[in-house]
Amino acid sequence: MNAKLRHNGCDTLMLGFDYELRRRGFAGNSCQIILELSQPIEAAALERRLAELAHDHPILGARPVRGLVPRWKPTGRLPRVRLQPPARNIEQQLFNEPLDLLRGELVRFDIVGRKIVFTWAHALMDAKSAEYFLALLGNEAGQLPGDGEDWYAQRARAAGGLRARSRQAWRSLERLEQFKKALPVSLATCRPTAGVMKYQIVALPPDEAARVQAHSNRLCGFLGEMNFQIAAALVELHRLHERLNCPTASYVVPIPVGLRPKGTRAPLFSNQVTMMLHQFFPEQLTSMEAAIAAVKAHKADALREAQIDSGIALAQLFRRLPLGFYMRMVKRELGGEICSLFFGDTAAVDPALDRFFGARIESLAHVPAVTVPPGVGVVFYRFRDQRRFTFVYADGTLSESEASEFVCCLRQRLLNP
Repeated sequence: MNAKLRHNGCDTLMLGFDYELRRRGFAGNSCQIILELSQPIEAAALERRLAELAHDHPILGARPVRGLVPRWKPTGRLPRVRLQPPARNIEQQLFNEPLDLLRGELVRFDIVGRKIVFTWAHALMDAKSAEYFLALLGNEAGQLPGDGEDWYAQRARAAGGLRARSRQAWRSLERLEQFKKALPVSLATCRPTAGVMKYQIVALPPDEAARVQAHSNRLCGFLGEMNFQIAAALVELHRLHERLNCPTASYVVPIPVGLRPKGTRAPLFSNQVTMMLHQFFPEQLTSMEAAIAAVKAHKADALREAQIDSGIALAQLFRRLPLGFYMRMVKRELGGEICSLFFGDTAAVDPALDRFFGARIESLAHVPAVTVPPGVGVVFYRFRDQRRFTFVYADGTLSESEASEFVCCLRQRLLNP
């Protein structure tokens, strides 16, 4: 039963990020999906549906328990549904309101007119799981899948016994040792932060989305869309560092890799991803062509050296550590940094997420959490015929005008590489 679901290595990493953010005065490692509906829905109907699902899936009201076997412990708590008056930047205010994680508040819903603001703890599930959860929640006849196969743990077991996994984990640490030759310096290290996350959402209309796709196909090939977006984000990050006079010897970027086979949804309440760390140098980010070549070379190296399995082995072996020590270990290899930019690409929104309690979903936005450092992150996604991205930053790391300039430059880079 998923109420007894154990934490895998990525779940523990997400809890570690939550610990780090709260330690620095932020709300925690929470994520949002914002739905704009064609008409308002009744809060009572949403509450009833959530109560049904929480009865069948107690993990929706569980708290994280550390120890020899890190796991979720049910508390019997039901997810909250709140009515909020319309207000300027209400979604960002809600994003900066902490979830009571230690008492079992893992998800929360706020209704703001025709908008549904869904906030969840990233330690519970990844973004694709959250999309699928919303799709089934909004379809009152839908049933959530059972536990299914834990693909994260399966990949770890495939590495063999403890000795084999230890060798793989050591290879991952050796790779981080190479990063020390040119340590990154993030924007949040250059500037003090204020304990508040802000974000800007950009939606490219269909004609601009088609232009971006054409550039992606031309420069990266038909299946290289993520490479194109990573390269654009890196080039503009480098230019942002130059504008803000924040020199760095390198940029280290974690790139999420999904572990579920295509079309697989279960287990729903778990992070079935791993993080691949890549290091880029300023001279590689002077143009889109140079950045794309560097991204492709890193991905080829990752496949050749089995870096995915090495990273999984490292995360699984250390998931039983106390969170404070775990995060110190994560940052130690990069001289106190976690990375230079958090990047994500959730691709096309789940096609089942079309209606919510009978109302058509007119707009959807993803908002990720970012840790400090680096204090900045960008996630790309596609909703129907729109290409979208959300830029998140810690207040203080950038001013609102500086964030707007970065967003504008990134948009132009996508349209005119």
